[in-house]
Amino acid sequence: MRLDQAGARALASQVTASSKAGFVSALCAASLLTTPIATPAISLNDAIIDVSESSYPIIKALSADRFGPFCNKLGGLILEINPDKLGRSIDLAIDVFNSVPAEKLDAFSGTVKEAFAKEKTDSCTLVPLPPTSLAERFGTVAKEKVGSDKLKAFDDKWGPTLGALSKTESAICLPPVETLNTLALAQADLARSFSPEASGRFGGYVTPVLKSKFTLGAILPIAKDAEKLAPTATNAEKAAFQAAGKRVEKAATKEAQDAKFAQLKARSEAIAAAKAEGRAPPPAAAKQPSLAAEELAAEREAAAKKAADLKAAALEKKAAEAQALKEAEAARIAELKAKSAAIAAAKAGATP
Repeated sequence: MRLDQAGARALASQVTASSKAGFVSALCAASLLTTPIATPAISLNDAIIDVSESSYPIIKALSADRFGPFCNKLGGLILEINPDKLGRSIDLAIDVFNSVPAEKLDAFSGTVKEAFAKEKTDSCTLVPLPPTSLAERFGTVAKEKVGSDKLKAFDDKWGPTLGALSKTESAICLPPVETLNTLALAQADLARSFSPEASGRFGGYVTPVLKSKFTLGAILPIAKDAEKLAPTATNAEKAAFQAAGKRVEKAATKEAQDAKFAQLKARSEAIAAAKAEGRAPPPAAAKQPSLAAEELAAEREAAAKKAADLKAAALEKKAAEAQALKEAEAARIAELKAKSAAIAAAKAGATP
């Protein structure tokens, strides 16, 4: 798994923060209990189930004593990102989650409610959640950088689903492996309904932001800590989980390539049909500049304007100083002439 993808998943579990700290923790829990979102297609279902089943013993073996500090270390690194950029990342992530059609969310919510209906925190298998203090720190950034209307829309849209999770302040129930598989497939289906435009803008902006922070030197210590999060999991279980992760990533890449090929084929067929009917070929979709490029251009334009304003102010100040010197010199000369005239007059009056 590439470092930027690992970082993106880590950020994705936090960037959906709202004004309620518990809300963010619930989102982190949802991320733990399902396979990482890679916009999977139907052909990925087998790979998704493979990841779900191989992750079960790892999740079950998570050590609360190690998981909390690990989340704080990882989350702390993310929180070192420039607040404006982190806030923008949160804003774009919320756009992705809020782009889910109501009927898709209703179906997913039904699956979640059914999965946790029998899970009670006093009798279920509990696995640790990220510390609420960490969630509150992300929530603070969200409140400062994201519009209150957008945060409320997210709360209203996702609140019932996240409220169905059986959890305490520090842990969440782990359903049976069969139920976990169902949740993983439901999340995969939900991911298919994410707006491609919103997802593209999020990925295009967040990837370079994370790459600038998650350098090899920064990620290696965290990767080593991650290997120790499930101390009772066997080496065979860990190896199976890693292998499943590679398979699902490979399947996702192939699916994306197949989708691109299908788009190109459809475009070619549309052009051929138009030509046969004597019509003009359909226009190609305009390539939209990435959000990062747009914002970089805006930053450069703002910097150029600021530089021009500073230069104009400096010239104006220099001109004002020159005028002040000119006026001061004129006043000095006038004063000298006046003194000279007074002296001359005094001498003339003293002559008999």
